[in-house]
Amino acid sequence: MSPAKSEVIIIGGGLVGATLAIGLAQKQIPVTVIDRENHDSQLLPQKDGRTTAVSYGSQQIFDRLGAWDAMVPYAQPIWEVRVFEGGSPWTVDYDHKDLGPNPMGYIVENQILRQGLYGCLNLPHLNWIAPNTVKSVDYQDQKVIATLQDDQIIEGKLVVGAEGRLSPTRAQSSICTKTWDYSEHALVTHLTHEKPHNGTAWEIFLPDGPLAILPMLDYENGKHRSGIVWAKSRKHDWASWSDQELALRIQEHFPFYGKFEICNQRWSYPLSALVVDSMIDHRMVLVGDAAHGVHPIAGQGVNLGWRDADALIKCLVEAKSVGLDLGSYTVLQSYQKERKPDHRSVLLMTDGINKLFNNSSSILHFARNAGFAAVNHIKPLKRFLMKKAMGL
Repeated sequence: MSPAKSEVIIIGGGLVGATLAIGLAQKQIPVTVIDRENHDSQLLPQKDGRTTAVSYGSQQIFDRLGAWDAMVPYAQPIWEVRVFEGGSPWTVDYDHKDLGPNPMGYIVENQILRQGLYGCLNLPHLNWIAPNTVKSVDYQDQKVIATLQDDQIIEGKLVVGAEGRLSPTRAQSSICTKTWDYSEHALVTHLTHEKPHNGTAWEIFLPDGPLAILPMLDYENGKHRSGIVWAKSRKHDWASWSDQELALRIQEHFPFYGKFEICNQRWSYPLSALVVDSMIDHRMVLVGDAAHGVHPIAGQGVNLGWRDADALIKCLVEAKSVGLDLGSYTVLQSYQKERKPDHRSVLLMTDGINKLFNNSSSILHFARNAGFAAVNHIKPLKRFLMKKAMGL
């Protein structure tokens, strides 16, 4: 069987892999995506109930790809972010007006993000193969040859590992990985409430784990709706709480929206962090969760992956314009050099925040309150933190 030719082979067609594929194909770089699930399976409502805080910077990426128009009718703008610690009088208030007229980001259901991206796949330079998996990859001096489970053969210049935290592409490389477990699992669900959220996202630091309350578009019948992400120790059994008890517990910590009712399926995810010593290997590069994993405490994980995709698109397009081999070490090293500082800063920020608020020391409690007060009063610091959160 003669191999099908492509320049870039992306293994994994999730939110980051699809973004990368669309961006490359739109720039006339032939790309093949191999994904283990077909689109219909990915769009099943029970598949993924998570919502994502799409930063303003990520929204701009989708807009450039032409995917945002399909997403925006279902996207709730974030006009304000408020952060406080349970039992503390101090809060940090981030208002979009401090930076300009644009929202700080949007809350969008993952299912809507997938639909928007899948609507952009009809491109002449994009070959999407699913459901299928990669049996083996032969990394040669001048090319790579991927053999699929059904014995299809794809030949290209570069392999991109975009399969997520458990990336087989990364596992089969020489890249070393360090992980650590937060011994927490996060509950994700949607709820309705009596009072409007006014586009405000809340992060509440509680003694037993952070609770995020994220604004979503109201239902068509006018009912107000939000999503929650609540992290607790792995020892806590989320299933032991009925929907009614969960709603009451949330209301105890957050009485500002009135009565809550759970209105969706519940999901639970273990929390951990992941860092790699390199994002690149011979004719191979990592993007998204295959390259990094952070605590969801600041909603940065997938936004970090979208910035990976955007940077790699620019890097490969520039390389192609001057006739460089897209899989060469020089090209891949320039991508790694650009992305490493962002990865490092987000990991340090999320890990540091989690450790700071998981400590019950009275000294640290005082320090946290002082920190809240400082951020509110030091305008340049607040603007810097806002820009970081917005992906700018």
